[in-house]
Amino acid sequence: MMKVRLLTWSVSMAVGCAITATAYADNFLAPDSASRVAQYLIQQNNGTLRNGDNVWLRVRDGFQLGEVNSELVRRHERMYSKNPESFRRMLTRSHRYLFHIINEVERRGMPTEIALLPLVESAFNAQAMSPVGASGLWQFMPATGRQYGLEQTWWYDGRRDVTAATRAALDYLENLHAMFGDWNLALASYNWGEGNVSRAIARNRARGLPEDFENLSLPAETRNYVPKLLAVRNILAEPQRFSVRLEKLPNKPYFVAISPGKHMDLEVAAKLAETTEEEVRFLNPGFNRPVLAHKTGRQILIPAAKSERFHENLARFSAPLMNWQPYVAQVDDTAEDIAQRFGMDLDILKRTNGLTNLRIQPGQPLLVAAQQTKETPNADLPETSVVSAETTTVANADNRILDLNVSTSADSRHVVQQGETLPDIAKRYRVSVADLKALNRLESDILTANQVLKIGVQQAKTIQQPDT
Repeated sequence: MMKVRLLTWSVSMAVGCAITATAYADNFLAPDSASRVAQYLIQQNNGTLRNGDNVWLRVRDGFQLGEVNSELVRRHERMYSKNPESFRRMLTRSHRYLFHIINEVERRGMPTEIALLPLVESAFNAQAMSPVGASGLWQFMPATGRQYGLEQTWWYDGRRDVTAATRAALDYLENLHAMFGDWNLALASYNWGEGNVSRAIARNRARGLPEDFENLSLPAETRNYVPKLLAVRNILAEPQRFSVRLEKLPNKPYFVAISPGKHMDLEVAAKLAETTEEEVRFLNPGFNRPVLAHKTGRQILIPAAKSERFHENLARFSAPLMNWQPYVAQVDDTAEDIAQRFGMDLDILKRTNGLTNLRIQPGQPLLVAAQQTKETPNADLPETSVVSAETTTVANADNRILDLNVSTSADSRHVVQQGETLPDIAKRYRVSVADLKALNRLESDILTANQVLKIGVQQAKTIQQPDT
């Protein structure tokens, strides 16, 4: 019956609706046509979507999961309904993200309960961080995030990127469903790990016991995980029965993805979009610093209604897009010294870089106020800046990168990174290994992380930016 209903929906959408989830997704995923995508989505905002103009109706229409552990489901229904304000706040937070998530879930033919999983995982807080290190709407652990293509660097954490993490979470859940053939077991694996669930199944099989979710020996968190999701599903299916008031959620894009091709301050992006800095932060929580760091294939999100204004304002914006620059701490640097050197308030330096104390380590990357001098006019400020997991770099406006380990001062030094060798460093600075050893009085080629090497009087060298 469910397959028939889904097929009927697909046909009706193709014939009678101005927007389909597939059309939206196809345009959304085309970074090279950002302006056209934005125009397309805004034009369609006035169109009639399936189930009128309320996303909650779409979500209800795709419910598919059968109930398990009814007693636990009832318990969580009571828990959520006894705290209506808390539940309402979680639903309100979902308003920015749910249209995109439900589109992606429907496009893959998944049960729409999956679109509600961030309420269980993170209470729809895209910046949530668990005590064990899981992060984002979908609460990815670092290793699982990397496995599913979520980049994690000093500048950016893909686990908190709304669109990237949604793609990764749905990929992961599809893989788990293919592995177990059951959505409840897939969800249990998302919470506990597929290896643990597989071993629990194997133990039951060896004992001749049923191998379904209800009969597996699961830790308490995992045993409650699916019932929590089903309780949320049941409340949204019949909100009146639980005395929950659902605010209307417009069935149209809340945001559009654009690829401006440049790095820019979060504050500048907000100004260009004529919206608040807080709004830009909510839509782009993947950026760890107050800089929207551009990279090939990476997009930023802005409110859909502000797209045209953003592009118009960007085209005529003449001031620097970046008012920050990266800096790599040197030996004997202190937070006070750095703040004074770059004309910053110490509290701003700490807050911008997430410093809990004033201790600074050699080689530690920091974001500091951009310096404007006669030698470095506004037009040449480092408007594009990227940091990889291996090295800290700043890219100039001409798309070259300058190695920040190279200082232009007479007393140039290099802080050894984990895994670097003398030949690596000699090649980078275009000196010989013998000269490096002599200058630093080294008796062997063995280096240790955070060891400081003298390089001597050296002009900074530039290399072509890799396409990564």
